[in-house]
Amino acid sequence: LDADILNILKNFYICDYSDITFNVKSVIVTASPCRIAKVFFNYRGKKIPLTIPPTYVEFKSEPIKIESCLQQILAAENYHAQVAYNLPGKIIAAKCGLSLYGKNNICYVNDMGSFALLSTFYSDLPCDNDNWNNARLMECCKTCDACVNRCPTGAISPQSHLIKAERCITYHNEFMNTPDFSEWINSSAHNCIVGCMRCQECCPVNRNYLNRIVELEEFSEDETKMIMQGTDKSKLSDKTVEKLEMLNLMVYYDKLARNIRVLLEDK
Repeated sequence: LDADILNILKNFYICDYSDITFNVKSVIVTASPCRIAKVFFNYRGKKIPLTIPPTYVEFKSEPIKIESCLQQILAAENYHAQVAYNLPGKIIAAKCGLSLYGKNNICYVNDMGSFALLSTFYSDLPCDNDNWNNARLMECCKTCDACVNRCPTGAISPQSHLIKAERCITYHNEFMNTPDFSEWINSSAHNCIVGCMRCQECCPVNRNYLNRIVELEEFSEDETKMIMQGTDKSKLSDKTVEKLEMLNLMVYYDKLARNIRVLLEDK
């Protein structure tokens, strides 16, 4: 990993439970099914559907629902749970056996494929026995290179689940703050508002889940124009902000003008 990516990871993945009101003894990790989200932008007289991959919309809201369920279950034995957004859910899930890796460095869960949100929670529930092991690659990946061949930037290795993160489209559209994408990335590589679906949509393991699609918000011509112009958040209407918040896109707002422009202008 290059220095920029390492700094991003160090600043995001933080195991800090100093403000938790109970004595943390364990971490609970859950997997919940997610869907591809379609969001509609009215642009130059056309209503254009754009894609948000699974887990993005649900990233903040779903763990809150799960936390409530866990608290109800654990309260019977006087235990507690609190959502922990900044733990590395993928590696925790993989090492405890909940998920397996694909060559694309995405985790896969039985009956969900990669359409699974991994959520982590601090708890005071004792964990006397564990099944902590090395993260494993799915067996089917050993004879399949679908994602390797499909990746538009050559980020996926045929030998490992570790990818060249600095070449991944997701890295560039989520974390890079440049006004335009690097010239070496072909415009046809871009396919989602944030993230990328190329390696997931071609994966045989996801075959039965690709029809899990939900249609969500629609943005008017004026709203689309303001977002594409990078209008200051404070000048957006309450309605526009509400839509972006519901889609969990406000966290990426400083990237949206660039990301949406490259998708819409290609239509």
